[in-house]
Amino acid sequence: MQKKQVAVLDVGSSKMTAVVGERGINKTFIVKARRDFEYDGYGGGEFLSVEALKRVLRFCGEFLSSSVRGIETVYVGVPGEFTEVTVRDSQISFPRKKRIDENDVDSLFDAAFVLSSSKSTLINRSAIVYELDDYRRLANPVGETSEILKGKLSFITCRNYFIDLFKPVLKSCGFREIEFVSASLAEAMYLIDAETRDRIAIILDVGYISSTFSLIQGDGIIYQSSFDYGGGYITAALTQRFTIDFPTAEALKRKINLSRVSEDGSEIIPMGANDYCDADSVRAVIKASLDILCEKVSECIEDSGYLIPEYVPITVTGGGISYLRGAKEHLSGRLGFVVEKAPQKIPVGIRPTEASMYSLLDLTLG
Repeated sequence: MQKKQVAVLDVGSSKMTAVVGERGINKTFIVKARRDFEYDGYGGGEFLSVEALKRVLRFCGEFLSSSVRGIETVYVGVPGEFTEVTVRDSQISFPRKKRIDENDVDSLFDAAFVLSSSKSTLINRSAIVYELDDYRRLANPVGETSEILKGKLSFITCRNYFIDLFKPVLKSCGFREIEFVSASLAEAMYLIDAETRDRIAIILDVGYISSTFSLIQGDGIIYQSSFDYGGGYITAALTQRFTIDFPTAEALKRKINLSRVSEDGSEIIPMGANDYCDADSVRAVIKASLDILCEKVSECIEDSGYLIPEYVPITVTGGGISYLRGAKEHLSGRLGFVVEKAPQKIPVGIRPTEASMYSLLDLTLG
């Protein structure tokens, strides 16, 4: 059922975005209220400062509850760092041919997965593909007639560590219900069209500290892995190489075009009020950092166990490297895959770094 308005919290590895939105015409969005809150972030599966996290969560909750009256539920996008994907095959049989309904689909899911750990909670379940007794494979079996129903199904669980931190603070801000959804699944369903997903698709969400690699098929994620590496690591490499502070290094990183080459090596760029550096030296540091990112992506591809054709593009989202000119070309050359940076479904005028926020709005609005 499509909702009129939703309150969403998009949790990144360097900032949180609190937003209230509703549907516009032609599946667009109307943002009624929005605010970004920077915080210490997370890495290694833990928040770097729990007290700072709770403080920012309270700011987010109070902002959302005061922005629009009457919203009792807030949807929290859970980063891949705090989720686990499980894929299961399932099959149920009927005494005779029957028309499949929603209850049968629910029974198929229920038969495939039972939560076995008290440390996690199931937050999403979706189908990679269904199959009927005549071997037809389809995306939605409801209304079809068959004696059996098979499915390859994807289940996403969230660590209770994450839930137990978020739920009490947001409830104290006046929300009756706190719903947790996979940010990776939201991006997959919004950014990648159904025809492409039916084959296989890749999303690489590169944040400031943490990144998540996801393989998508059908309406589900078939493999996911998160690792600590993102745009902040590139900035840190620049601080060490040129002995500068983080703000200066961040500004320096954003001035560089990796695709450009100095003909005589004499291109210089400012590093502050009275200091300059060689542009090619900056490019070398950034490219070496991107090479580390490529190594981690290659490890994910190998670990997935799937043979991924080279024509399958890698869609890069997140705020870690999306603004870095020439990054997608460098990644393409090193990985052997076409790397796409800007999702075409993002509305005109919206930055690709906001892909996660709009994906969550799309998923929760229905």
